[in-house]
Amino acid sequence: MATAADDVTQIEAPTFYHIDAHVDIAGQPPRVYAIQDTNYTNKTDVPLDVIYFRVFPNKPSYGSALTFEEVTVGGEEVGLNHQVEGTAVGLVLPSPLLPGESLDVHMEYDVTVPVADITGYGTFNFQDGIMLLSNFFPMAAVYEETGWNLSLAPDYGDPVYAETSFFTVELTVPQEMVVVTSGSTIATNDHEDGTTTTWRCVSGPMRDFMIVLSDRFEWSSTAVGHIRLNSYYLPEHRPAGEQVLDYSRDCLRAYQQNFGPYPFAEFDVVEAPIVGGGMEYPGLVMLDEQQYAHSGEYLEFLVAHEVAHQWWYSVVGNDQVNVPWLDESLTNFSTVYYYEHAYDRARADLAFQNFVERRYRQMKEEGRDGIVYQPVEAFSPQDYGPIVYGKGAVFFYELREKLGDAVFLDVLRAYLQDRKYKLSTPDDFLRVAEEVSGQELDGFYEEWILSAD
Repeated sequence: MATAADDVTQIEAPTFYHIDAHVDIAGQPPRVYAIQDTNYTNKTDVPLDVIYFRVFPNKPSYGSALTFEEVTVGGEEVGLNHQVEGTAVGLVLPSPLLPGESLDVHMEYDVTVPVADITGYGTFNFQDGIMLLSNFFPMAAVYEETGWNLSLAPDYGDPVYAETSFFTVELTVPQEMVVVTSGSTIATNDHEDGTTTTWRCVSGPMRDFMIVLSDRFEWSSTAVGHIRLNSYYLPEHRPAGEQVLDYSRDCLRAYQQNFGPYPFAEFDVVEAPIVGGGMEYPGLVMLDEQQYAHSGEYLEFLVAHEVAHQWWYSVVGNDQVNVPWLDESLTNFSTVYYYEHAYDRARADLAFQNFVERRYRQMKEEGRDGIVYQPVEAFSPQDYGPIVYGKGAVFFYELREKLGDAVFLDVLRAYLQDRKYKLSTPDDFLRVAEEVSGQELDGFYEEWILSAD
């Protein structure tokens, strides 16, 4: 994490997580037993009587449950206030936490891991010998001007809205398991029982921490400058897994050249039993195993999309529940930079038309155009992709045409620097774009993002 180490001073009062987790894969259902210590700082300008944590394993579609055994603040037990279908829990503080002050939260809990097919993206389960522990831990919620943001996306939207934090995770698993995480593994320790190993993993500034483990993985690795790039895949999908490594290498080169450095020492791409194509996490992305089994041109586009999320979602964050278009649209547009780097402009335009623009244009021809700037729940599952991933990406494509390639690239670079490790809003992007380009863009923005035609 050589580059990220230089960025630490840019982050205002980050949250620090230390999680000691033990994975029991033999249980029915499998479970994770965890002890978590969180150092939280009040970055608001008001005293806080309650601190909220998101508890996503309690979302009904996860098919699981997180049960607290003990929760203390500064050594004192606290009351718990469960909200939003159990996916948020408020810790009633013994005394108000004043602006700028910090406190330590101690939690002990266990989490059941589902093994059956479930709705949603399937990023929290144990199937095909692969365990996915997406958002398994209580995560500090975001406090905004209007209070705590506890919005919950439907199953076809990303659930996490989080500020940049630091993670230290010690994970004890069966010895035969290969562990892949956000951040980097700095040590492993085989225990005297001969059956378990503890993996010690740490992260640079990240919004989330993902864990994948399996005794079936093979992997291939390469280097992109200081970055160790790993592709994990099932043995029967080795050719596709090695192709994914090549695609990911070229993506990292293209996006670093165009946007700015990837800040971490490691990046992992993992085959997983999920639905929806792929899912992004800081330092790690997962791709649907069906894409490996039937690899084709879409696999290449999917890799380009998920890798671009390391810039738009991971480094520059946003409210993925209420403003999903800001990262998804920009990420989908950003794939053109990969195709231009790997091939040429003509190939980039063709890929954009085939994989991004076509579904939106077809929807518009059917008379079903829509407003881009809406929360996930405002869209039907059928309209969410064409509008958020399609129309929103076309906005960025057309903005590039309007401003010119060089100026638009200056806008993206300035936007990255302006919102690096922060939370961004559409107003932030528009402000940066107008400052850099010297053009008034309100009308253009309203036409594409705020209008239904």
